[in-house]
Amino acid sequence: MARNEWRQWLVDVIGGGVIGGVLGLVAAWNVAILLGPPSGYEAPLEEVFARSALAGVLWILALVGGPVAGIVVARKQRHKRVLRDHHLHRTR
Repeated sequence: MARNEWRQWLVDVIGGGVIGGVLGLVAAWNVAILLGPPSGYEAPLEEVFARSALAGVLWILALVGGPVAGIVVARKQRHKRVLRDHHLHRTR
């Protein structure tokens, strides 16, 4: 992998992971508030699972899936940009 490609991949992983992580955290808080125990987002994971297994599973999926989805979206967006730029250079 060329140095520039490696740098782009790293930026996508870090940037997409951070943005996806923040969005996943917000989604997990909403799950805990809506489906979890009365203490809402302050509840520990054990309390969320004790109240509702579905809420606990959704909470974990949001926390894990957020960064993964962010990385996938970042990589797809870069791929689309690269294809578009390549097409523009070929048609000139």
